[in-house]
Amino acid sequence: MITVIYSSNKDKNYNLNFEKHLKDTIGVKEYEILGFENFGDKSLSKVYNEGLSQSKYNIVVCVHNDVILSKGWGKKILKDFSENPEYGIIGKAGTCYFSETGIYWEKLNQTMVGEVYHQPPGEKKFLSKYSVSEDGITEVISIDGVFMSFDKTKIKHSFDESLGMFHFYDHGFCIPNFLDNVKIGVTFSFDITHFSVGQPNDEFFTTKEKFVEKYSTVLPIDLKPSSVFVKPIKHLQSKDKVAIIIPTKGNVEVLINCLESWYEHCDSDLFHFFIGDTGSSNEELLVMKNYFNTKSNITLIEYDYYNFAKINNDIVNNHISNDYRFLVFCNNDIKILNDILSGMMKTYRSFSNVGTVGVRLHFEDNTVQHSGVVIYHEQKRNAIHISHDCFKSYHKFSKETKEVIGNTAALLMIEKSLFNAIGGYNESYIECFEDVELNLECLKLRKKNYLCGNCVAYHYESVTRNNSEEKNKKTNEDFFMRLYPFINENMRHYQDKLTLI
Repeated sequence: MITVIYSSNKDKNYNLNFEKHLKDTIGVKEYEILGFENFGDKSLSKVYNEGLSQSKYNIVVCVHNDVILSKGWGKKILKDFSENPEYGIIGKAGTCYFSETGIYWEKLNQTMVGEVYHQPPGEKKFLSKYSVSEDGITEVISIDGVFMSFDKTKIKHSFDESLGMFHFYDHGFCIPNFLDNVKIGVTFSFDITHFSVGQPNDEFFTTKEKFVEKYSTVLPIDLKPSSVFVKPIKHLQSKDKVAIIIPTKGNVEVLINCLESWYEHCDSDLFHFFIGDTGSSNEELLVMKNYFNTKSNITLIEYDYYNFAKINNDIVNNHISNDYRFLVFCNNDIKILNDILSGMMKTYRSFSNVGTVGVRLHFEDNTVQHSGVVIYHEQKRNAIHISHDCFKSYHKFSKETKEVIGNTAALLMIEKSLFNAIGGYNESYIECFEDVELNLECLKLRKKNYLCGNCVAYHYESVTRNNSEEKNKKTNEDFFMRLYPFINENMRHYQDKLTLI
């Protein structure tokens, strides 16, 4: 059922022990092991092609001989191919992006997939976890050569012997197959431990240049996720009422799509929309009102100005009664994908001293926009940088509930009593960052902010965002004149939660 091929520059005893390990762990009865002594006289591509030509079985595994594989790995790889017949090549680590420079780890934190344990000689074992373990196989454009399996009836290209000796044999095999529509993926069904971390050498860079020259017309190659990882959330029975506050202007279709997603996934008896319009045209207002009239839980409040903090504070203070326990601040370009209301409210039942609760947000191209706010403290310059965890990553994000320094007000829940105790949003902000200060105020009160990784939504930010020079100027002013001094003045309250760089 499986042919295993390996190349070795070790002695006979080492090879016998490695083959014994393969036999003890493979978990299937029908297999063959083709080991090739290779002391630098043959390239890995040549060795693997020789093994391929001799292979008895359709499923072929090319693996380094300095690894440990978990029990039953062969049985699991057969299952991977059986349950995912569209895939021709499957590995343990890979990439969704290949730059024109040939450095496939150029966007490692965003585009690498898989998980591999490492244990270099004399060091402790550690896990390189490049992405979350999604259900089934995660699609990539190329896999790492530490473990490569493929169905030889489905591949369209063998290993490229023209590139080099011991580098890019994996990508020289995968990329042409990918370009000819052979589907490539990464599995999480078994573990692998590699006794090396791999280091580029002169031969690596020489081979890389050959590879780049050969594929210059198609690089870069970028494979965005085809979908967002989302699971259903069990509906929560609750008597608590939730006020969902959405500032908006124009983009009526975007707003209605947002509202419809809430009706589709959440219990409408639990929430009421408070829509703060900040200057839509009469025609747009008419469309909105006609839609709102078909619902029983939408209140429209009209403003002749826009200030995010001031509008949200006004709605909370003057339009939302104390019957509501929770506030949800939501942008109009949000589309929720599961019952995030139940998911966020469950956080308050599961944890004590909860401040804000956020959700995992994705851009329209399925990459991650937000998995919690991150504040970096650059100690040498005493500089502060704000970002979102897993920003623009393809398959790396949190699927669980985790404590974070804060959440974005693009979609954020907080108890009304806590919001009022803080004093609401700081209205001195002109453009943004009032939500960051709100999260930090929660920490000052010894509350904990949480990100619900199983609560998922799209944030169609590009539809509504205005990146004008004037806007950028206001953003910089908000950061340097308001947020930065606030962080420095109150550092003692959350020093341990900053990411040091």
